[in-house]
This record gives sequence, structure tokens and C-alpha cells, in this order.
Amino acid sequence: VDGIFGCKDGQCLVLGWVNDDGQDPVSKLVLRNGFGLRGSTTAVYRYRRNDVTSYLQLPEDRNLAFWAIVAIDRPETMNAPVTEVTLSVGAERKTFQCQIRSVAEERFMELALELLGTQTVGHAPVETFRYLDAGLGRSLIALNLKVSKRMALGAQTVQIGVAPARAEASIIVCLYGRPELLRIQCALFSKCRGIENYEFIYVSNSPEMAELLIKDATIANRIYGMPITLILLPGNAGFGVANNVAAAAARSARLLIVNPDIFPMDPEWPSQHSRIVNDLPPEQVALFGAPLYYDDGSLMHGGMYFEVDVEFSFRDQQATRCEMLRVEHYGKGAPPQTNRFLVSRPVPAVTGAFMSVEREWFESLGGFSAEYIYGQYEDADLCLKSFSAGKPAWLHCLPFVHFEGKGSTYRPAFGGGRLVNRWHFTKLWGEIVKKNLHGPASQAFSTPAHR
Repeated sequence: VDGIFGCKDGQCLVLGWVNDDGQDPVSKLVLRNGFGLRGSTTAVYRYRRNDVTSYLQLPEDRNLAFWAIVAIDRPETMNAPVTEVTLSVGAERKTFQCQIRSVAEERFMELALELLGTQTVGHAPVETFRYLDAGLGRSLIALNLKVSKRMALGAQTVQIGVAPARAEASIIVCLYGRPELLRIQCALFSKCRGIENYEFIYVSNSPEMAELLIKDATIANRIYGMPITLILLPGNAGFGVANNVAAAAARSARLLIVNPDIFPMDPEWPSQHSRIVNDLPPEQVALFGAPLYYDDGSLMHGGMYFEVDVEFSFRDQQATRCEMLRVEHYGKGAPPQTNRFLVSRPVPAVTGAFMSVEREWFESLGGFSAEYIYGQYEDADLCLKSFSAGKPAWLHCLPFVHFEGKGSTYRPAFGGGRLVNRWHFTKLWGEIVKKNLHGPASQAFSTPAHR
């Protein structure tokens, strides 16, 4: 046993390895100590560790490392100097002594998600889905809800410059790990005619950037004359919750969710956006997205649709079928003027990299779901909530450049978070998608070429 991490909500994360190659696998893990701590689990997750297989001189493809989450009824008992860990492997039992290391809930979640992401190396996603189905998914989502709620309650607001009393729309940008994008984005957006009618709200999931962001926003305000509302969170609340916090602080009836790596292609876009909102039928502008382009000029996004991946898990000469939803983009990689992907039309979903939504409608849908960890799938989830409520997302031609993947820094835990999010999204929306939203030319939606 390499170590035990505990958090105050009463969960322990146990890490280690066992040489059960060719034998019965680990079947149970038990924790106990002199302070009355008791806990056990049969959900032991296995993965590869090269240092272990190298030490044992076994092939690298052996899953000898393990981790497990054990629920503890009385968290105060985790403070004992020594805790015993008993592993059951077949008829054999072996006990180890460790001290539980206390960590914050957000760090505990990050450690578990890092392990989940590592575990998928050499595994099909279906194997991870089995673990998530067994209770791990619900446990991680519940912990994320607690962490993100606490982060949201700790938000601090700094107003730089005089914000417009009544803005035409609120541009909301969520930052994580890339503070320099604030000034770059302000410089480019400031050149757009009519931008003075829009307010800018930057919400940061990186507390370590707070001082720099205040300085950069002050400089941007002085140079470009753009008032900026900064909302600083005490930790990473995730994309959805951070945007919800910013939306609650908005001064307008129209919200524009914009990634920090989104930049305008047309300086007239603010007036074009206003015409779209004011001239089209309300149901076509309740929630809509726009074409996004790669920096080489090719199309990145012309709306989103859903595919269903089918995979199988083979154990004990039995096959288990697993269906997993996947989000795809209409026209990804197409030449820039491929009109069938640019024309105004309803689509199954639009990306959260650029999304214009009526504030009242956004709030009636509950905003972005807080159940998605860090980021990904909450944009598609919001669009499907809107679709289920009778107003599908639309795409309208308002082009922007998207430097995809450049808007934030990457952490290993994000890979595990994406897996949990995909699993959760599939559980929530799988049946609805398979019924009438499956594929680029689904029953409910299609591009004009498919009509």
C-alpha cells in the first residue's frame, strides 16, 4: 500500500499494487484503526504501472496497480497515527499499516480523476464505464457538486471602469490558467463597431491569477476604454458553474458565452448579432451558436450532432455491450464557404465556445448543469434541455476564429473528468438521442443537403 488520502467529507483514497498476476484478483479492501475507523469496499480499480511491472519483471500490460475509494461514517476517526489496510486476494489476506494524509476535497477529487484518466491507458472506455456504473460515477459527481458550490459561494467581484447601466448584451468569458488572453481578446474586440453597447464579464477559475488579472484588466480598460467586471473564484468551479456565477452578475437580458480563445472575424459582428436577435422569430434566437473557424481558415464548427459508439467488454467468456454518446461538429475541416454548414437552421447542439442565449430562457433551464466536472458536455446538455423544453438550438452566420485548445491549461485530472462527463451525459440523454437525434441527418435535424 503506497498511501491513503482522506478528505473531511468521509472518503479515503487508497493507492497501492498487488502481484495477483495469474491468480484470483483483489476482492476486498478493509480499513480500520484504533480511533474506531471502519470501512470497506469491493470496488477496487486496476491499472498499469510500469515501475511495478519492471520491479516484478512482468510484461508491461499487466494491471497490477490498484486504487479504491472507501466511505467512512465518522471522518474524525481518520486522524489516528496508524490505520490498517487489509487486502483480500482469493483466500489470502494481508495487512499493511499507513497513516491517512488529509487533503482538501478539491485535491481529493483531482487525485481520483487523475487515477481514472491513467487507468484508461490500454483500456477501452467501456471498462471505465463499468467502474462508473458501479457507483464511482455518482460518488465523483456528488463530490464535484460540493466543491463547485463552495467555490461559487466564495466568488469576489472587482469592477474596473464604469459598467454600462443597461448593456445590450453581456459577453461572459471563463478563464483558466491563461491570463494573457484577457488583454489579447479585449484588444481585438475593442476594434468592433458597437462593442461599447456590450459589457464584458471575465470569471476566473484560477485564484493564483487574481492579482495579474486585476492589473491586466486595468491596463485593458485604460488602453481600450472597455469596462470589465472581474469575478474571481477561490478555486476551479468548472466551466458550467463559473459561467452561471457570471450570468447572475450580468446587467443585460442577453448572454454571450465566449471562450477566451475566440476572436472576431468581422468588425461589424455586434450590429449583426443585434439584427439577428431583434429581427428573427423569438424561438430562433432563444439559444444559438455561430460558425467557428480554425486559424488556417477551414471550418471548425457548424453546429453539433451526436453519434453513438458501441463497444464491448469481454470477461469470463461473456460479452457486455456498452453504448456511449459522442459529440461531433457539422462541417469540421470543410472549406470556409461550404454554405450548407453556414445557413441558419436548427441543430441538435452548439458549442459553448460561442453561445448566445436569452437570459430568461437560460435561467428557466437552470443554466449550465453543475454535475459536469471541470468542463465538456455541459454545452450539449444545455442544448438538449432547451430542445426538450420546445426550443432547439439554432446556428446563425456570425463567424469567429477559434484557437481550439489554446484557451486554458491542461491538467491530468481533466482526462478523468471528461470520462465521467461522457458517462453522465450518456446516462441522461442516451435514450432521447437514440430515438430521434442520432447522426448528422437525424430524424429531428438535418443540414439542408439532407432535407
